[in-house]
Amino acid sequence: MKRPPLRGSSAQAGFTLAEVLIAVAILGLVAASIIWGLSQLNFYATSSRLTTAAQTLAQNQIDLLLTKGPFNPQLSPPDYPTPNVLQTGAAGAPYTYYSDPVTGTISGSPITVPIYTDPTTNQQVVTGTIATTNKNASFAVGGTGLNVVQSTVVVSYIFRSRTYNVIMNTMRTSDQ
Repeated sequence: MKRPPLRGSSAQAGFTLAEVLIAVAILGLVAASIIWGLSQLNFYATSSRLTTAAQTLAQNQIDLLLTKGPFNPQLSPPDYPTPNVLQTGAAGAPYTYYSDPVTGTISGSPITVPIYTDPTTNQQVVTGTIATTNKNASFAVGGTGLNVVQSTVVVSYIFRSRTYNVIMNTMRTSDQ
């Protein structure tokens, strides 16, 4: 029967160098995984914030298309001209225009819109463009013509060298 070493004996307790290195390596892997996970979480949060901002811009344009009036293209001559935001091209061809969401200015060429502005520096970090395309989608039901305008709003922006598009569609019929 072997006896346990006494206090003053030469046997030493502790960790070997290999055990310490393995423990440090495992802690390093855990730390690297946590940092990578937080980085991915930050990327997805930023991407979601930008998508929400682009959806808000598109929805504001859709709201403008649905509320601008009066829209009575069937009247000859019309009582009121068709609002600019509901114009279609000649013979019902698609008509694309760009509108500034702040000033309401309508242009035939792309307008840069802010997608995200840094709240501390007031600097536009991500910008994009907004385009609206209207086309005549009128048809007849039982001999009665329905005046319909189909609108598509596209908000495009670039984030981390990748292009993102938010597309929303709506249809509007005549007010009367």
